[in-house]
Amino acid sequence: MTTTRPRLAPSRSQKRTMLSPLAAISRRVAHGFSRGGREFDHELAFLHHSPVTLPLLLTLLAAAPAGAWHGNGHHRATVLAVKALPNDLPAFFRDGTPTIAHCSLDPDLFTRPIAPEALHKAESPEHYIDLEILKGAPLPPLRYDLLAWCAKNDVKPYKLGLLPYAVVESTQRLAVCFAEYRKWPHNPAVKTKTLVYAGLLAHYAEDLTMPLHTTIHYNGRVKPGRAPAKTGIHQNVDALLGKLPKDVRIHLDPTALKPFSGDLFTAVLAELNASHALVDKVYDLEAAGAIPAYESPLDPTGPAADFARDRLRAAAAFTARLFLTAWQDSAKITLPDWHKRPAD
Repeated sequence: MTTTRPRLAPSRSQKRTMLSPLAAISRRVAHGFSRGGREFDHELAFLHHSPVTLPLLLTLLAAAPAGAWHGNGHHRATVLAVKALPNDLPAFFRDGTPTIAHCSLDPDLFTRPIAPEALHKAESPEHYIDLEILKGAPLPPLRYDLLAWCAKNDVKPYKLGLLPYAVVESTQRLAVCFAEYRKWPHNPAVKTKTLVYAGLLAHYAEDLTMPLHTTIHYNGRVKPGRAPAKTGIHQNVDALLGKLPKDVRIHLDPTALKPFSGDLFTAVLAELNASHALVDKVYDLEAAGAIPAYESPLDPTGPAADFARDRLRAAAAFTARLFLTAWQDSAKITLPDWHKRPAD
């Protein structure tokens, strides 16, 4: 008599093998969203040649997070920043926390796969700067001076990135909005757009506090003469802020939350350099196995959680100080007589 062998459940290793193609595709989709969609075109080419079906691909795209700190990280940092503001700022701004936090996610919508190619190509470099490409050359204070330096030194601006200029210019745009509010404090349209511009500024400010947005080693160590590494560390670090417990307590020293004095570009560079100085720490954490995989939870008592709390604190404090700087600088802006708005 022949016997039928019972069907055994797949082993853990077999399950891993079965799931690995889908998991790999999911990770590559998430990676494509990193750094303002910088890697999306490359990963889309990979997916085109993969066995994934179109409906599944669309599902993965819909579920994938975007940008530095991912959406929930930006939202948390922005809410924390606005809540920490003193009463110096008008009440409508502090009451507008939900709108500001909502808009803090928007710059990632201006990159692939959501944005058309022209917008993506223009927007993506606003989210990073690879300081090593400068080889010690100082960053000029104006965007077009940097573009002139790039042309002279045969550096492609989209390879270098333009993040500090996005931060400075967004702060100045918010200052103009605040200047209009000072003149037309009851105009609802002025209030609304002020909240929108504040959200956009928050995004770029928070990107700057993510160390891997300041380096050529943004997704793995780059070795001379070799193609950039793509280890997946970028999206793993991006996800950290959102993995912190919902009840995590982040204390922002109110005495330190003051407008930046002096040159704003210099202050932004100081924060940029402080963030860049943490690149090695990020890779030390990875080497120690402390950074969880993108799909894995974060140990709230581990060193990666300590790093995430520090970065959440830095992102919120830097954003809050830029809001205060914009409010302070708005008092120095004189709107010309020909600039008028319809009656409130």
